[in-house]
Formats: sequence, C-alpha cells, structure tokens
Amino acid sequence: MRRTTAGLCCSLLIALLVPISASAASAGARLAAPASGACSGQSGVTVVVDLTDLGGDVEVGCAHGSATTGRAALTDAGFRATNDAAGMICAIDSAPDPCPTTFAGSYWSYWSAAPGAAWMAYAVGADASHPVPGSFEGWRYNDGAAGPSVLPATAQVEKPATAPATAAAEDTREASESPTWTTPAGIGIVVLLLGAALVAARRHRAAAAAVTGSDAHGIGGTDSPDDPRG
Repeated sequence: MRRTTAGLCCSLLIALLVPISASAASAGARLAAPASGACSGQSGVTVVVDLTDLGGDVEVGCAHGSATTGRAALTDAGFRATNDAAGMICAIDSAPDPCPTTFAGSYWSYWSAAPGAAWMAYAVGADASHPVPGSFEGWRYNDGAAGPSVLPATAQVEKPATAPATAAAEDTREASESPTWTTPAGIGIVVLLLGAALVAARRHRAAAAAVTGSDAHGIGGTDSPDDPRG
C-alpha cells in the first residue's frame, strides 16, 4: 500500500510540474525576443548594431523612453552586452565569440546620430554617454574608421518597430505571473494535489482492509459440519 500511495503522489506531481515547466520555458523564450526595430518619432532611442563585419546582419532595436546611458539604451533595445576584464563591451549578442583577450585591431566602435544625420563617433564610452529620445545609437565591430553601414534615416524607414513597449511589458507581466512550483499559486496547487492523493490512498486502504476482514470472518467464523469438535 505504501508503494501505491507513493506512486500516486509521484504521478500527480509529474502531471503538475511538466506543464508548468513548459509554461516557464515559453515565458523565458518570450523574454529573450530579439530587437524589435526602430523607434517611432521621439518615443525612444533607436539602437543600430552592425554585425556585417562578423558575418551577421544589421539589427535595429528601440530603447523606449529615456535611457540613462548608452549601455542602458543598448540593453533596453534588446541586445546583450558582454564585458571584458577591463569592463569594456567586447561582445554584443555573443559576437564575437569568445570575447577577444588581446586587441587585434577591431572592437565595438560606438556612434551617435541625430534623425536624418550621418553617424558621428562618440568621444566618450557607453557608460558615460546620455542619449536623448529621438536620437540614434550605433555599434559596429571594426577598426573604428566607419559607423554602421545603415544610416539612421534608412534604419527608421526599413526597420520600423514591430512590437510596442506595451507588448514587452505584457510579456514580462505574464512571465512573472505564470504559476510555477516556487510561486504561492504553484505551491498551493501542489499541496491540494498531495492532499487529494493521500485521501484517495486512505480510502483505497480502508476498502482493502474491509475486504480482507470480510474474507477472514467467512473462513474462521462459520462452523463446518465436519468439525470434530461439534
């Protein structure tokens, strides 16, 4: 009977946790969505990351609202920045991979532009810059001689934003509210299922005991006509 109870509890837990894990994985996938495109008007800072020198494409994202620094704008636009030992950005979205440990002539050059203007190399690093809404931030992995191959005006026309800020906020809200076994809702469901399993096991044990008692009474409690003691 102990094996029956343990097996039932295990089955119920598996039935609960498998769909919850799938839901959490789905939420994680939504949060890891790529850059969504250029900002509209003055709604935020448009970030252009040129990966063509590394065999990739030109990616465009929007950092909605006001970004405190260039690094903040980069990450808010959907890109992942990796630092080297000196705290400098050595990779964006894992490119190059791994981060160079020695300088070989190329690095992530950092640029800015006003709407419709040409790229201008920043005189400060991304941690010290203060981009304003409506402006453009550019990144290109090269020797610093040229900015991103897509001009700001082209990026805004050809790569407009495909998902508004509210969609990203909704994804974040859904991910935070999705029931997992570590949330109060998930723990409550686990407790309820375990309680149901224990009740079912006790009822099964009681029914089995009743059947066993009935059989015992039928065998030992009825006189046999061949009983020599009669």
